[in-house]
Amino acid sequence: MGEEIFIDTNIFLEMFLEDSKSQECEVFLKNLEKKGITAITSDFLINTSLLQIIFKNKKNDQLLKNAILFFNCYKPLYIFRPSMEDSYNAAKIMKEKKLDYDDSLVLASMRKLGIKKLATLDKDFKKIKELEIVKLY
Repeated sequence: MGEEIFIDTNIFLEMFLEDSKSQECEVFLKNLEKKGITAITSDFLINTSLLQIIFKNKKNDQLLKNAILFFNCYKPLYIFRPSMEDSYNAAKIMKEKKLDYDDSLVLASMRKLGIKKLATLDKDFKKIKELEIVKLY
């Protein structure tokens, strides 16, 4: 793979739920594809996104189907499956970096994959010096 950027859940949720930064997130993801940059996320984060969509849109199953199709068809997306070792490392990171489990698993996954760039809207990652937070625009 060439250049790689890990994508946090909130980038997808902004787009799917059409929140305030929806347009920026959609353009950002399209630009990754145009530039040949590999987007990486985890199956855990995809399922977290799908659960949030279900929770916020109980009556709109089409939104859920569209999200599933997106994850299935978005060409530059590599889906990483964290191992139990990654989960264990995330538990250590929680205490060490004072992050919640989701964020700790993102960091553990990125470390395992050797990725430094993260696309996120989560301000908690700004305190992690080893990461480069990628600007969406």
